[in-house]
Amino acid sequence: MKDLWRDEDAGADDVAQLVYLSNLIGADVDLVQPGGGNTSVKLAEDDVFGERVEALVVKGSGTDLRTIAAAGFTHLSADRLATLRSSESMSDEEMMAIMRACMLFPDRDPVPSVETPLHSIIPHRFVAHTHDVATLSLSDTPSAREHVERVYGTGVAFLEYLRPGFPLAKGMAERYADGLPEDATGLVMEKHGLTTWGDTVKDCYASLISIISRAEEYLAGREKRSFGGAAPALDGAGRREAAAGLAPIIRGELKRSVAWRPVLAFDDSPEVLAAVSSEGFAELAARGVMTPEHIMRAGRRPLVLPTNVPPTDVASAFAGFRADYERYLAANGQDEPIPDWLKVIAAPGVGAFFAGKDRRSALVAATCYRATLRAIAGAEAVEAFQSLSDADACEMEYWPLERRKIAAGLKVAKPLDGKIALVIGGASGIGRATAIRFAAEGAHVTLADLDLAGARSAADEINAASPERAHAVMADAGDPAAMENAVREAVLRFGGLDVLFYSPGVAPRLQPVAEMADEEVRAQLSVHYEGAVAATRAASRVMLAQGPSTPAGAGLRTSFGGRLIYNASKAAFAPGEGAAAYGAAKAALVHYARNAANELSRHGITANYINADAVDTPLFRSLVKERAESRGETEEATLARYAERSIFRTATVPPEAVADAALWLASDASAYTSGCVITVGGGAEAMPR
Repeated sequence: MKDLWRDEDAGADDVAQLVYLSNLIGADVDLVQPGGGNTSVKLAEDDVFGERVEALVVKGSGTDLRTIAAAGFTHLSADRLATLRSSESMSDEEMMAIMRACMLFPDRDPVPSVETPLHSIIPHRFVAHTHDVATLSLSDTPSAREHVERVYGTGVAFLEYLRPGFPLAKGMAERYADGLPEDATGLVMEKHGLTTWGDTVKDCYASLISIISRAEEYLAGREKRSFGGAAPALDGAGRREAAAGLAPIIRGELKRSVAWRPVLAFDDSPEVLAAVSSEGFAELAARGVMTPEHIMRAGRRPLVLPTNVPPTDVASAFAGFRADYERYLAANGQDEPIPDWLKVIAAPGVGAFFAGKDRRSALVAATCYRATLRAIAGAEAVEAFQSLSDADACEMEYWPLERRKIAAGLKVAKPLDGKIALVIGGASGIGRATAIRFAAEGAHVTLADLDLAGARSAADEINAASPERAHAVMADAGDPAAMENAVREAVLRFGGLDVLFYSPGVAPRLQPVAEMADEEVRAQLSVHYEGAVAATRAASRVMLAQGPSTPAGAGLRTSFGGRLIYNASKAAFAPGEGAAAYGAAKAALVHYARNAANELSRHGITANYINADAVDTPLFRSLVKERAESRGETEEATLARYAERSIFRTATVPPEAVADAALWLASDASAYTSGCVITVGGGAEAMPR
């Protein structure tokens, strides 16, 4: 393990040094994975009454070591925490109630983590707990104690597996009632990780480096048996094509199997591809994951699809895996699967799909399972990989203390939570406003546009507010292959598609009917009609592949289905002088949308369109300029004409007004609305009749 310590960056006081230590550890996914691990310091400080007290400052629940700041730690009374040390038994509820009562600043600090009792028992000032791959390669084996003693002698203590929380702290207190070995600088907890300590923060970090480095040296001297012989993998293009076909089917099966609308992250990195494509992977993967915490983040074990499985056989693979899971539940006293019981699906020769309530949580599952793959390889080199027993795994998987937090995160709070949207024409104007609104209401969004810089700018704005919610791709709406690729990119990024919003635009060249050029007709039809056909064709295939999530007739509001939304414009319904080609292309789009509604609504896929007029966008501004020039008047005068004919007496409406209409059409609230037009802005002559 590389020593990254820099005295000049470590901070001047204890809490600043604790933050520095935490961030160093959290930056290395071989030490801790997102949300995992823990750190603490014991110090004297003033409480809210100004009295000097001995305190334990420990990582708060729900924080991440990689990004934690001083506000992410909880300050507790060390004297009051002694109650945990002296108790013979304690329920989780009692433990949490006591810890909340021990908080020195309950209105300011986060709730203490479940590892707080362990940190309070260890007598040293600075304590760090990791889920590092190196020491878990020793302790995720049948002979864990022997391997630890062989590598460290008495320099590292050992504790047999106990469930995190009070049982772990109690077991530690009983095992080392007479004190930890004098020369011990750390504790390996079987199948749970490593704890190191020191009287200074630098000593704690030095112990961590020393212990992990010795484990790494031990592993380096042993032959890695890993996963066995490799099965053939597809080439890069073949993997992407296969993944794009599998992802919607997997997502649909997940929705039916786990009763939530997941987002998927696809991983075909060399590490993952080599593992899942190996002949021995299915048997090793069935043994479980590297720590009890990883069960919460990556599931008990992955579903491994048959090699080169055809899409039609995915459902049977899910059914078999579900039946096996239900047998495991019955054997361990559980009746119903938790909503998110499956988070990893491996496809040999293709890669792996990781599921979460959003892309961020799917990526957490991916990071955690990649660490598990490295621990499996290490344990197999040492002896053999052995995870928790089924009884211990089930206890952890259904642990109420953790399940309450996860269940709260799975609740739908926004109208588009869990939905995946593709916005064609997302770089500016209506498309940009709609993409931003969709993301703000919970959706994951792919923005496709010929203007890639503009699409990236909008995606960056979305991701600044909600990381991993959006990405941008270049796409020419006039190119059917580009529309197909835009849909594929959305599927590969997020796992499927629920909403297509088609809103690209090419400004009309104002020409009289008698002089209208063929290229103008082709340009308008290409972008406003033919592009919509190509995008709809690709999007509807994905939506159909995801399949119904409920039995026929059970209600479209709970159906997976899909939403097709088109920006038709006023020109589809009312003539615009000099813009016959533009209006005809938009009218064709409207009729096409009605046909889509007629054919697809029986599958829960609705098709609706928006009659938007005089929306303040770059395209409309260019049209105003051209009309003003053709009439020999100022742009202000032309805008005054628009205001005069508007039923709202306003020259323009903001693009956000259209986004509001699109939001309703994208939501489950519009489940029974299809083939409909919503008018936003404009004059009475643009109202459909």
